[in-house]
Amino acid sequence: MAIRSTNRPISDRTPHMTNATAQTGVQGLTRAQGWGILFLVYTALFVLFFGYHYLDDLSRQHPGTFAVRFLEESTGVYSVFLLLPLVLRVAEFYLFKVKGWMRQILFHLVAAAGFSFLHTSLMALSRWILAPLMGLGSYDYGIMRFRFPMEFSNDLMGYTVIVLVYYFFERLRIAQAQQLAAAELQAKLARAQLENLRLQLQPHFLFNTLNTISSVMYEDVPAADAMLTQLSELLRLTLRTANSHEIPLAQELEITRLYLQIMQKRFESNLRVTYSVDAELENSLVPQLILQPLVENSLRHGLKDGGAGIDISIGARRENGSLILKVADTGAGLGTQSADVAMNRGVGLANIRGRLEQLYGAEQEFAIANGAAGGAEVTLRVPFHIEERRT
Repeated sequence: MAIRSTNRPISDRTPHMTNATAQTGVQGLTRAQGWGILFLVYTALFVLFFGYHYLDDLSRQHPGTFAVRFLEESTGVYSVFLLLPLVLRVAEFYLFKVKGWMRQILFHLVAAAGFSFLHTSLMALSRWILAPLMGLGSYDYGIMRFRFPMEFSNDLMGYTVIVLVYYFFERLRIAQAQQLAAAELQAKLARAQLENLRLQLQPHFLFNTLNTISSVMYEDVPAADAMLTQLSELLRLTLRTANSHEIPLAQELEITRLYLQIMQKRFESNLRVTYSVDAELENSLVPQLILQPLVENSLRHGLKDGGAGIDISIGARRENGSLILKVADTGAGLGTQSADVAMNRGVGLANIRGRLEQLYGAEQEFAIANGAAGGAEVTLRVPFHIEERRT
């Protein structure tokens, strides 16, 4: 018994998958898993093509074609699956190596002709081998010198679709990679700027503290000596957290207390400090050296003439998903200065604003204003998050 393939253009038209499925649709999968999914997709396409043509035969009252259709559609689909790695490699070369429209078109035609030749040859060979094993006798694929150009029309369209869709998804992948690289570069620049701001603040803080110690060195040597000891402890604690842009609030408060103890050696009873901090907030993360510049600003700009002294209050509370930090004083206040002018005086406040913007973007607030009872009041709002415990 001999079987002759019907010469209908659609019967041997092969579903073609693109490299987008292999590279874009299966991102995050191993190579074996990706090709496994492709195999399942081709199997589903085989079922659809087989069902279509077999049901078409039944609708035309041509029974007994189940095995023939099974053989034709399975060999048509899976032969393309076997050629898919080669097609994808050729498509990649075509897209990114060959330059010039004319050369690309010629390359495309040659590659499509090669694909069609291999595809048609695989279908013919597999059917000649499998048909007798399935009890169908020899398979008659017709005269091959006519079969090759006949199949080329279908394969040319299929190959063109592969290349165009591959080009679209590959360009999309490249664009996404470029966006990711740009985002990573922007993040690196932001980190560098943040590091620069932090390094700018540390020597400023150290020089101001040393100037404070110097101012009492010849008036009260024991006090200056105690201040140097406290400065040593303060620097040790600061250096211990030097590699972190955020530290637990408890550590930030300890740094601030040590700094204020040094200042109290100078101002004595003229400096009074109170704390109002919820104990459960000690593990919440805040920018390093965020409070010290605020209390330093209160001392530098808030102390009134005449030795009236100054009260500084430091508070922290949680409000919904935010941590509110507040430093208020009973000093001279802003006077007639606007908040923007006050923000830009000196290094400390401008540095704080820059670091908050780099760390939290639009999720932070930084405000300075005259207090209701006099003096100045600085309020920071940052996202509330806590230090992760390492196991």
